[in-house]
Amino acid sequence: MRKFLLALFILFVFAGVVYGASVKLVVVGDAGHNLKPFEWYAQDFKEKFGVELEVIGVPFGELYEKEKVELIAGTGAFDIMIVFPKFLAEFAANGWLYPLDEFAAELDPQLDDVTPGYRDFYCKYGGKLYALPYDGDVLSLYYRKDLLENEEERKAFKEKYGYDLKVPETWEEYLDVAAFFTRKAGEKLAGEVLQRDFYGTAYYGQKDQIFAWWGNIFASLGGVYFDEETMEPAINSEAGVKALEIMKEIHKYCPPDVLAYGYEELKDVFLQGDCFMVIQWPCVGKKGADPAQSKIVGKIGVSHVPGVRKNGEIYYRAMMPCGRVLAIAAQSKDPKKAYQVIHYLSVVTSLDDVSTPETGLDPYRYSHFAHPEAYEMFENVEDAKIYLAGVQKNMEKGYPEMVLPGTVEYEETLGMAIIKALSGEADPKSALDEAAQAWREILERFGKEEQKALYQELVKGWRAVGLW
Repeated sequence: MRKFLLALFILFVFAGVVYGASVKLVVVGDAGHNLKPFEWYAQDFKEKFGVELEVIGVPFGELYEKEKVELIAGTGAFDIMIVFPKFLAEFAANGWLYPLDEFAAELDPQLDDVTPGYRDFYCKYGGKLYALPYDGDVLSLYYRKDLLENEEERKAFKEKYGYDLKVPETWEEYLDVAAFFTRKAGEKLAGEVLQRDFYGTAYYGQKDQIFAWWGNIFASLGGVYFDEETMEPAINSEAGVKALEIMKEIHKYCPPDVLAYGYEELKDVFLQGDCFMVIQWPCVGKKGADPAQSKIVGKIGVSHVPGVRKNGEIYYRAMMPCGRVLAIAAQSKDPKKAYQVIHYLSVVTSLDDVSTPETGLDPYRYSHFAHPEAYEMFENVEDAKIYLAGVQKNMEKGYPEMVLPGTVEYEETLGMAIIKALSGEADPKSALDEAAQAWREILERFGKEEQKALYQELVKGWRAVGLW
């Protein structure tokens, strides 16, 4: 009997060890292609770390609210979270995220391989590591190189504008090219009669990210978010107003429903062949080379975003909006295993995940740019090199997104003001003055002195790595 009980005890202990080695963790992120890696490597997570994942997808524009509600309530609903850096500061400041420095000391996330914008500002808060990089978002200019090279179109452009048709480098040139390629159904484009309207350009028009399309212009004109010493909002400065006036001109050459455009709509209007050029995230270049997703395979060029001519050079700044990172909820059931999962995605599989058209994940490691052969959707390695060089050119001149507590409110308030001006509800100056007043109120609510100290530290860091 004693032997039987001993054997039974050993069996229970063994069963407990096996059971304990398998833990269920819940992942939450914006629904769609960027959650695919969690599914692709599910078996790896189970075999290597004893982790089973439940993956929850939330609409892109609702992720902040979904995560914040559960974190405030302390429900422990999530373990691993895809977080946009603009959420990170608020989430970390409130103690909702698990600090990762101790784990990183044991299992190296190889942050030296990560480009500075994402490494130093999108993953850290208050000097502590709270996330690992997952997605290197930066805006680039994508255009129809076949139309740009068409002799008939080149001749017509030269006759109309007095200079050669080329990739636009300044905002003035961007407007010329956008106006030139805007055509109605029945007109000709490159010798073919159009069956539907064709647009010179388009932009992201929804309130959560529209600030970045305005921001490319604002930044190239020397705009900054706040005055460093006074923390007076600077979005309604001369640079801010001029940027919005330029954007109003751009709006004339866009689809009539462009203010409803999110990522998918902006991607599709270009890849379905209805638009000459867009400023977009890098994944559009990859998807554009995939026949399953694009009607313009082999016809896409990539360049830096336009800028302004200063002292004989083009001064441009490419916004770095979104840039997903992987964080762990403070109330995670097993933060150490959760870290093993996010480390695997950020380090081990990251090249595979950013080099496929099946995700919207973009390069963020130096090693991602060093392996053009991995981007097999392109016809050849040379095309992949051109794509990567174009993205890297924008990244080197990246204009970082704010990562202060309250950034979601700052950006959406600004977004609503931009939409008011573009829809004709307000003139650019009045719209931005209204947004600046809202920013003052947000600033006071989060603590002006605290925000000032954080902003000054951010600017100091941005300057140190050449992003300011």
